Amino acid sequence: MLSQRLKELRNRKKRTQQDVAKYLGLTRPAYTAYESGNRNPDYETLVKIADYFDVTTDYLLGRDVAHKEVSQESLFPSDQLGIDQKDYDSLTAYQQEALNWAANNDYLQFKNKSDDIMDMIERIEIAYEVDKVMKKRKKNNK
Repeated sequence: MLSQRLKELRNRKKRTQQDVAKYLGLTRPAYTAYESGNRNPDYETLVKIADYFDVTTDYLLGRDVAHKEVSQESLFPSDQLGIDQKDYDSLTAYQQEALNWAANNDYLQFKNKSDDIMDMIERIEIAYEVDKVMKKRKKNNK
């Protein structure tokens, strides 16, 4: 069931296996093994896949036939921000991580390309680091 749903959702979003694998931090063959049913993702990867496709893990696993409709808006940060995929790909892994964090935490409320993308990314990196420190402090105070 999982392999069928992965392929269906990926095709519906018009993405390649490489696109999904990159988002998940996997090689394309590793992701292909999920779609072919030769391998199953671990829990953390399953959650990331569900978030990426905007569905529940129960839906992915065939336990829930009714699912949230896949949003029409792409989950790729480059699409959400209105920046070219080429520009996004040219960022460092850390910059992409910070940008993904900001996009997934609703810190970015715009869709037009910034005049100076590097200034924007620097501000996001700072906010990302502050958020990590605050979460760590909160966790340590419990």
